[in-house]
Amino acid sequence: MNPEDVVISDVGAHKMWMARMYQAERPNTCIISNGFASMGIGVPGAIAAKMVNPNATALTVTGDAGFMMNSQEIETALRMGIAIVILVWNDSEYGLIKWHQMRKLGRPSHIEFTNPDFVKYAESFGAKGYRVNSAKELIPTLKQAIADDTVVIVDCPVDYSENMKLTEELSRLVTGAAAEE
Repeated sequence: MNPEDVVISDVGAHKMWMARMYQAERPNTCIISNGFASMGIGVPGAIAAKMVNPNATALTVTGDAGFMMNSQEIETALRMGIAIVILVWNDSEYGLIKWHQMRKLGRPSHIEFTNPDFVKYAESFGAKGYRVNSAKELIPTLKQAIADDTVVIVDCPVDYSENMKLTEELSRLVTGAAAEE
């Protein structure tokens, strides 16, 4: 993405990774919902970002659950001619809730669900849809999605097993730092 392009992070486990890993180069080019952190901000947020910055690419990074909360706004974007890219991190569960459950309870409970076929879902609205099948496909697929200059959904399966490893590592850093003081 270019420095002036805008990324909107929806709420979920992906938000934690975006906050830690995405390097914004300019102010207001990485918007992350905090505070009440309501799931579902991604798609309407990307539409608003594109309306405010019509010459910039607007991409939302969203989980499958957050995406489904406001996915009907694909129709709004298409009707209004607002090109956005929707990168859906698909794990078929509430990943952040699972992360917290594992951290506090050591087990998940009632966090799994079934998703539609996101490529077909995109196409049912008249948008474009792509599915990423390997890590090496992600960047070329995103470049194509941006070049398409329409509403595009990119279905990207994710494995959040690294979440607990990150929690353990951060815990060691905090515990180690506290022990040194």
